[in-house]
Amino acid sequence: MKNSKRTFQLKKKGFDFFSLILTHLKSILSFQFWNYPLYGVSLFFILWVSYSMGGVVLGEGQISPRDIYARKTIEIIDVKATEERKNTLLAELVPVYRIDENLTQERKKEYISFFQELETIRSTIPQQGISFEKKEEFFRKWKITSGVFDWFMEAPPEKYERIKEVFFSNMEKNLSQPIREGEIEQKILESYSAYERMNLEVDEIRVLNLLTSRFLKPNARVDLVENEKLREQVIKNVEPVKRYIQKGQILVKKGTVVTHTDLESLRALGLVSEQYESYLLFALGILIVFTVIFEYSFIKKFASEIIQKNSFLLIRILTITGVIALNALSLRFSWYLILLAAVPFILYTLMGRNLALCESLILFPLLMWGERADFMRSLYIFMNLFLPLFLLDKTIKRRDLVKTGFWIALVNIMMVIIFGLQEGNTHLEFLINSVYGFGGAIISSIAALGGISLFETTFHVATDFRLLELVNPTHPLLKRLMMEAPGTYSHSLMMANLAEAAADAIGANPLLARAGAYYHDIGKIKRPYFFIENQINENIHNRLSPHLSTLVIQNHLKDGLEIARKYHLPIEIQNIIQSHHGNTVLRYFYDKAMKQKKDEVTDTEFRYPGPRPKTKEEVLIFLADSVEAAIRSTNNLNSSRLESIVSGIIQNYLKDGQLDDTPLTMRDIHKISDAFVMILSGMLHARVPYPENSENGEEKGN
Repeated sequence: MKNSKRTFQLKKKGFDFFSLILTHLKSILSFQFWNYPLYGVSLFFILWVSYSMGGVVLGEGQISPRDIYARKTIEIIDVKATEERKNTLLAELVPVYRIDENLTQERKKEYISFFQELETIRSTIPQQGISFEKKEEFFRKWKITSGVFDWFMEAPPEKYERIKEVFFSNMEKNLSQPIREGEIEQKILESYSAYERMNLEVDEIRVLNLLTSRFLKPNARVDLVENEKLREQVIKNVEPVKRYIQKGQILVKKGTVVTHTDLESLRALGLVSEQYESYLLFALGILIVFTVIFEYSFIKKFASEIIQKNSFLLIRILTITGVIALNALSLRFSWYLILLAAVPFILYTLMGRNLALCESLILFPLLMWGERADFMRSLYIFMNLFLPLFLLDKTIKRRDLVKTGFWIALVNIMMVIIFGLQEGNTHLEFLINSVYGFGGAIISSIAALGGISLFETTFHVATDFRLLELVNPTHPLLKRLMMEAPGTYSHSLMMANLAEAAADAIGANPLLARAGAYYHDIGKIKRPYFFIENQINENIHNRLSPHLSTLVIQNHLKDGLEIARKYHLPIEIQNIIQSHHGNTVLRYFYDKAMKQKKDEVTDTEFRYPGPRPKTKEEVLIFLADSVEAAIRSTNNLNSSRLESIVSGIIQNYLKDGQLDDTPLTMRDIHKISDAFVMILSGMLHARVPYPENSENGEEKGN
């Protein structure tokens, strides 16, 4: 007994320790700015580590730390095919060119001679002019148009010199680089662009373009030395063609030196981690950015209230990164053992089907990255992520997770058989993989139960599991309420029936509505006899001032919140406790103060602090509280009277603005009213009285 007690205490201390860590993390995430950057960084880190753990980190010449087996049958290095590929690559090799100085000088001499002759003609025109024959000879020699020639003859000296300088500079720049035959057109276009960027006139640009087209020619020849080096480099980098390797074959034995051939085999099977490949880091970064943007957009559109709840972000971070890390570790055994089903189990229970589906859609490509998944593994991952979302019911009990885990386990075995037949597994492999697949699903459900318990306790999340525990009459707080404030307990039970029925009618959470009704007045435990439903004889408020009575009554909200936090009630129920009176006026004490008229009286002094109800469940408790109290204090009820009271209460609150912050429609309000009337009619039906002289209790009322 002592040992078991000590074990229990140690487990409790460990649980409290992890709860404390999670609480601190939650406080760190209180700033919204950090939420999604932290989420992205966490995913990036864990995925990169997971990717690295997917294989072994070995280099040529190192000693293998363990036996390394082929996980599947593949084709690997074929020498003949590799040689053919090498020859193909060499045939497609683009040769390297270098500048031929002789050709370069010839090109320079040509356009220099052109300008020299041009300048000679320009110098003789004023005195002698130029004959038609000489002009024709110049055209034939230099192959230019009469328009260009005339422009040079008519151009002022400063304009001529500017054009000459620009042209010479451009030619020097071009001829300083190797120009192949097929590159002339591109170089001419580049020169055109350069001219257009200069502060030149249109006619100047036109003349420069014509001269460039005339005088720019190739100046390069094939560099035999460099081409030989390039050939050697291509040969060195040829990717080998794969040859046949059997699944289960030992690629590298423990304690042996890793050879180049071994490394090629390991790379082909994805068993070597390339830790420092920059393109992989870049690709992973893009994947993470897309993931975060998709998730944020989905949540903002379909569940915007979640964005404000840091606990949900932390739950997603811990769940997703934890599963990825565990799955990376499971690769040391079998990928059939990966604990995937834990993710939809946890997220469905804590956040609902839609958000669980969103997170599963995100996790699917991330897991394929981390585990280098092929088609079969991808299908296995897909089934374990998405099938639980459609097998779980709307209201989940803890046994439902284990039951669903069992069905997932059967599906896993079926996939093991299908994949095994395709891969040609032995009977022993069928057996081992089936055990892994079955065990992975069952362990996932058990792990999910532990994760859910930890999260719902630490973050006060209103899961179905937690709510079912809270509505159990044996809960310590409900037992206190029943013993210390029996009138309030009875009031809460009746309210629960009203709220639950209305929740079903408008699509709210019936379980949360019932739990909220049970605990909305727990603050009355502290001073039960200040509330009329718990009073037996004298009303204590007859001896108090209206202001003091109001203060005492209002304090049951504050007291209730303190008790709720002490008992770790979910945040949703804490919000119900705070908002179940909105900021309504305590009409009885306000009217009493008005009659006394000792001081100036305003209704502000007699209003509850609020806030007004915001969610569907909060407004149901708010309305059910008032309706139940009104019905309890009314005599001679009938159907029409009942409908009138319920409708009147709701209309008064609408006029007072108490329902302005709620997401309810007028249709919802009518449904709530109808549900209240239906439940109250059933509770308050007439009964046949017992006969006074009945013997043995044979005659009974209805």
